Amino acid sequence: MSMWGLVFAELKRILRNRFAIFVILLLPTLVILSSIMLFNSFAKMNLRIGVLNLDKDPLSRLTVGVIMSMFKGGTLSYVDQDYVERLMDGEMNAVVIIPENFTKNLYATKQTNINFVPSPVDFHLSVIAYQVFNSMFEDLNGSPFFDPQVIRFLFTSPGYPSPKLTVGTEERLFTLPSVLAPLAIFLTTAFVVLILSVQSVVRDEKQSLIEYYTSIGAKPRNYVAAKTISYTILGIAESMVALFILVILHVELPLLLVLVLVVLNSLFHAAFGVLLSSLSKTESVANLVGASAMIVTFFLSGMIVPIASIPRFVRFVAVYNPLFMSNYALRKAQMYGVVDLRDFLLMLIEIVIVCLSAFVAIEFNFKRR
Repeated sequence: MSMWGLVFAELKRILRNRFAIFVILLLPTLVILSSIMLFNSFAKMNLRIGVLNLDKDPLSRLTVGVIMSMFKGGTLSYVDQDYVERLMDGEMNAVVIIPENFTKNLYATKQTNINFVPSPVDFHLSVIAYQVFNSMFEDLNGSPFFDPQVIRFLFTSPGYPSPKLTVGTEERLFTLPSVLAPLAIFLTTAFVVLILSVQSVVRDEKQSLIEYYTSIGAKPRNYVAAKTISYTILGIAESMVALFILVILHVELPLLLVLVLVVLNSLFHAAFGVLLSSLSKTESVANLVGASAMIVTFFLSGMIVPIASIPRFVRFVAVYNPLFMSNYALRKAQMYGVVDLRDFLLMLIEIVIVCLSAFVAIEFNFKRR
């Protein structure tokens, strides 16, 4: 049997699976719509911080008022001694308590403390509030900001507009669909291709198809190539569905670059899935290995977890993750008009290494028959 005959047979088997067709068509739509809803919820998120002022100094309200004026209206508000109930109900994300003699010690250049009480409801928002306050006070440490004369000037001089951020001609990149484009095009494709291809070889062994292929003289290299090409075609089809949805949402993308990255991304994960499948003994093991690999590549893609927050010893692996490299190449082209051929060369090298590894594993399986 020729390689293209194996490709045709594999594609027929995939397309007979209604679940695979359902995933190809529906998953990009679900990912884009659910992600837009999720990101919109973050965009509309308002921190609600309560302020309990126990300081009786007449200047205390002035000092606290200056700090409150630095936040969006409604973010900070005064609370009473019933703040615990409001924290428990989630009405407040956190409460900061100004202790007695706070202003007196502050103006005397003594170290002061503000108590921070988080809410058990939406605790992640409490952590965000804590980080904001902590970062702000660290930046103001040692500055004249808390000088009494400075505070009086700040509090009695309203009306000065704050700067607005502009991003020039690339402002369209900051829309939600544009932010989600790599997630929909690359990440969902990698997920579908890897999860489906990781079952392919071990399923053939279970159904005795490898014995059949060896009996008709099929070569291991044709078998590996057929598997990889079949699931690459599947990945390209998946990406085209996502790309079509993004075009409807008026997302501007460098289409030729995206198509090249789609092919490379699909090719790598198809070969990687075939390799993992050839090394697995059962379908259960293959599914477990595939899911584990997908979780790792997901967190190292830079699309969800910022690369800067990843430990340094792991970051080296992350920057060579094809998902990260695809996203990085796309963003460089969009923001700076730069297409670096080294990115494609590195991805091709990784693809060749994975394909050769899959060929060695499959050849070993064929020789055992």
